[in-house]
Amino acid sequence: MIEVDGLVRKLGDSLVLDGLSFVAPAGSVTGFLGPNGAGKTTTMRVLSTLLRPTEGTVRIAGYDVVTEAIDVRRVIGLVTEEPSLLDRLTVREQLDFSARAYDVAPARIAERISLLVDLLGLADGIDKRAGTLSKGNRQKAALARALVHDPAVLLLDEPTANLDIVAQAGMQELLQRKDVVGDKTVFLSTHVLDEAERLCDRIVGIVGGRTVAEGSPAEIVARAGATSFREAFLDLVAQSAMTPNPSESP
Repeated sequence: MIEVDGLVRKLGDSLVLDGLSFVAPAGSVTGFLGPNGAGKTTTMRVLSTLLRPTEGTVRIAGYDVVTEAIDVRRVIGLVTEEPSLLDRLTVREQLDFSARAYDVAPARIAERISLLVDLLGLADGIDKRAGTLSKGNRQKAALARALVHDPAVLLLDEPTANLDIVAQAGMQELLQRKDVVGDKTVFLSTHVLDEAERLCDRIVGIVGGRTVAEGSPAEIVARAGATSFREAFLDLVAQSAMTPNPSESP
């Protein structure tokens, strides 16, 4: 469902993504794991068509993110670390606007909003201005907005990073529920090892803009000869830091 091949992204003179390649199969929950500065957010911006690749190709649901960007936007839902809600509008108003922007049939909009309110526990906040909500409920509202048009692919860019421990646990629980994510392809960017291991059936590890691991948590542990996923991934990060980058060779 998500195919990334040789992705390079430069920002000025800086090489942020250096030939990144991976696949996120349809219906999988794939964790995109790496330390801060590894290139995760840049990759998410490319996947969501907010940035163009410098080199390489990226396809989502068969659509190219450069030449078919509008089609890509129709099939994705995006939740970012900081929910970009309009503080002066109510949650209901924002869901209604998003549904109309995505051409959800007018007769279905109220039904979709009602369903998401029930699933995500937003009944108390649905008619409140977004700016008055707690961080946890703001992120729930952002998730509802990403789901309102029933996208095939859900892109989550560190959605629990700024939440307290209770709100973080609540968001993680929602992402594990089949009645919330269904059979969508979920791509979760995070730097929290425990979150990735618990929520994801596949992992793509990235360090320095390059893929350093790909497979299930158990497969990554086995390949590293480690006793835990945490140990395996930290070893990979350490090894990658000591490995010369081919693109930086003289």
